This record gives sequence, structure tokens and C-alpha cells, in this order.
Amino acid sequence: MQTLSRSATLASKTHLCGAKSTKTSAHRPRAVAVTAEQKQAVCVLTGTAGVSGVLKLSQSGDAPTKVVGSITGLAPGKHGLHIHEFGDTTNGCMSTGPHFNPNKMDHGAPTDATRHAGDLGNVEATAGGCDFVIEDSQIPLSGANSIIGRAFVIHELEDDLGKGDSSEIGTQGKTSKTTGNAGARLACGVLALAPSA
Repeated sequence: MQTLSRSATLASKTHLCGAKSTKTSAHRPRAVAVTAEQKQAVCVLTGTAGVSGVLKLSQSGDAPTKVVGSITGLAPGKHGLHIHEFGDTTNGCMSTGPHFNPNKMDHGAPTDATRHAGDLGNVEATAGGCDFVIEDSQIPLSGANSIIGRAFVIHELEDDLGKGDSSEIGTQGKTSKTTGNAGARLACGVLALAPSA
């Protein structure tokens, strides 16, 4: 369903029932406000070694999706955050598959033209935890490339944003163009729709 975030003007010509005249009666055009649909979603992260968190997402119409997150239990430093293809956590975070990549591109930074849709870059943790806000136009909450039902994954290491060693793609430590060399999957959760406020 496409939503419009602008005002539309409706003008109608009405045939009067029972009237003998075939003339039409024009009504004065009136403005009708069409508001953007607000969508919301939530993801609860659970994982190993006490890493956990909550991500709340919102999107108005076709605007970028806003992710407001809070994660605890991470070691201080940068950690890769990605959306993975599957919402399957039957084997922990390993069954979530590769990064969500509907356009079949190489891994990159969130600001790169060439990137996976699920490449959200890094979040930085302190001893007190990690609170962050991300806005991204490639992770819609509806439509063909919706991320609803997919998994968010927080990684052990800093994502090199596709700029690191990829001389042997698939070899541990040399997977910059596929995973950003972000290391182990520490926590994950499936994104689900939430009631709109």
C-alpha cells in the first residue's frame, strides 16, 4: 500500500438522482489531508555472555527508518551491527544466515552506494553499555524489501566497512566484502511489528 504525505484536492461532479436535467453539479473542491502511515517494530536481542538489548524501530511513510537501541554486556569498543537475512534463531545467531542483501552487492559502510541493505556499521559500547540512534533508508518496515521477520545481530568486533582484507573471501579474518570481519555473533533477535502509538 502506498501512502501519501501531502494534501490532495478532490473535485467531484455529481449526477443528481431523480433530476430531469442531465447537467452535472460541481462541488467546491476541498482539501483532504492524507497523512503518512506510522509503522513501528521491536527487536529483543539475547545472546552469549550476558549480551542483551532492545531495539525500537519506527518509520513514517517512505521516510528513513529510525532505530533506537540499547545494548548491555558488550566489551567497551566498536561492534558491528547488521540485519541478517533470516529470522531463524533455532541454532542461536548462527541460523540467521548472511547479511540481508536483496540487491546482491558487496559489504560496505551505511553511507556507501555499494553495501548490503543490512549493513548498519558500528555501535560503540562503554563500560555502561551502548545507546544509539540510527536512521537508514534501506531498511523499510513494509514493502518488498521489508526487514520485518529478519534478525538483528550484534558482533564481537568492529566492522571494517568492507575496507579490510578480502584476499581470500570465506577465510576467517579475510571476509571484508561479505561480513566486514566483524567476528562472532554475540546476540541476536527477530524484528516484529509493534503497535503504533
